[in-house]
Amino acid sequence: MGLLNPEIKAFIREHADENPETLALQSKRYSDLPMAFIARQVKARQRIQKKLPTWHGNDDVVFPGSLSLEQCSSETAADYKAGLFEGGTMADLTGGLGVDALAFSKKFERVFHIERSAELSEIVSANVEVLGKTSIVETITGDGFEWLDTYDGELDLLYVDPARRDGRDLKVSALAECEPNLTLVWEQLLKRAKRVAVKLSPGLDIDSIRSELRSIREIHVISVANECKETFCVAEDAYKDEAKITCVNERSSGHWDRFTFLRSEEKALVGEFVKCGHYLYEPNASIMKAGAFKAFGKSMCLPALHPRTRFYTSDELREQFPGRVFEIVDTGEIRSKVARTLFPDGKANTFARNAGITSDALKRKLKLGDGGDWFAIGTTDASEQRLLLKCDRVQ
Repeated sequence: MGLLNPEIKAFIREHADENPETLALQSKRYSDLPMAFIARQVKARQRIQKKLPTWHGNDDVVFPGSLSLEQCSSETAADYKAGLFEGGTMADLTGGLGVDALAFSKKFERVFHIERSAELSEIVSANVEVLGKTSIVETITGDGFEWLDTYDGELDLLYVDPARRDGRDLKVSALAECEPNLTLVWEQLLKRAKRVAVKLSPGLDIDSIRSELRSIREIHVISVANECKETFCVAEDAYKDEAKITCVNERSSGHWDRFTFLRSEEKALVGEFVKCGHYLYEPNASIMKAGAFKAFGKSMCLPALHPRTRFYTSDELREQFPGRVFEIVDTGEIRSKVARTLFPDGKANTFARNAGITSDALKRKLKLGDGGDWFAIGTTDASEQRLLLKCDRVQ
């Protein structure tokens, strides 16, 4: 790229915490520096410090515009996905910033990164060099599917990350609305590689994915720090059995909670529901998203509070629960008078789950401010009684 000379890199380091918009307006003051470019780099580095720590730690990495940064995988998620594979050759047909391609380069001998945007492809090529992967990753400018039509080599894996915004830059909620439309190219993908992997929005319905895309053998719902990031699917042309659904959450650096189940198992189970015990359990975001309620409760030997509440309860503490755990200190009706008694300082971390009211509405109804150590949880128990729980978070 030639834009990150020593002077520019030093300037970016010195102004790393400044307002990028302010920097962009200082072209007269720093007339010998490309201030628009510098402002973009400072803004990008501020955004990706936690998402892409290795990239952030390398002064030679160049960052594109904000959309590519928003849509790219985190290093944590990319490394998790890459860790599911190993092989000879793979191709990332939808390129982007190259985070996934670089993660796959740790597991494959050769990686093709195909990106339509010439500018972005050039940036990725430069970053591949400074990150030391030029011997493995080959960057190609063009349409991934056109490249696939001309490539006659063997592929162990094809990876696709469809764009999840429409022509009006609005997020889409169906496979057919993504670009490329996977329902139209799925057969082509399955026939061209041993395995096909796709990154999808966590907002897409898992059962719809299973019904629209055949031969999926694994579905991974990936969360980082209890924020659901993506749904990742792996398919093989000859696979005919039911897809395993794996819920993962990186609770802390390098520590992953995992739970795997089958949708048929979930449907066949009969739930167990009881009144509140001494402890309340809220599964992590991946388990909630995947709908692993009865199967998860069975695996943890925990009864649920209510079929629609998605809480579990017990009298004895279950250690190492994959989610949040609360000790129930007191209970009462969902009334402001009760809240004043339970929370005399007028503050709590308030939220509702199957309480016939939203979290914001509950907070207004109880007249509680934000903050403090206590949790005010509105919910419904097995006897259909609406409850206000005063809780202390223990995990």
